[in-house]
Amino acid sequence: MALKLRSLLPVLLLLVSGSLLAAIPSINLPDGKVVKLSGQAVAAVQRQSVSATSHGKTASNGGDDLREILKAPGVSSEALRGKDLTSTVTYTVMDGYQSAFTLSGLEPAIGNKQVLLIDKENGQPLDAVDGSWRLAVPTDPRPTRWVRQVASIVVSAPRLDDKRSSGMP
Repeated sequence: MALKLRSLLPVLLLLVSGSLLAAIPSINLPDGKVVKLSGQAVAAVQRQSVSATSHGKTASNGGDDLREILKAPGVSSEALRGKDLTSTVTYTVMDGYQSAFTLSGLEPAIGNKQVLLIDKENGQPLDAVDGSWRLAVPTDPRPTRWVRQVASIVVSAPRLDDKRSSGMP
């Protein structure tokens, strides 16, 4: 009996990890609120696509603009000024790797950095190795922020306190 359970363990782990990977990444807001986006909220965002080569393989990737995804829980990069320019968007992948963007860098009128939350490759859902979500930054010359298995997205509050100068004379 114990041998049968041991042989089933890898299958059970694969099933559990597959269901966890399918989850839409949570978005942690500066006020501590954690937002779990619904499939309906993500489906409302206009799809984007980018063709890219990774590890010698060229593929067409489909996903959603991170700016638009962040609007669902009320995060906007529009009209950022002063200390708000230091707000960041940090993402974490399942193995703990992290990277970040400034929120202002995503704003079309400031940095205009396109970041896509990818869920399809060549029209098919991503495989178990990539996880259900991958982050792609089409304009990055070095694809260090093209990561797979995105687990969470954290939006930080401005890091400067009100007592500091705005940098203006």
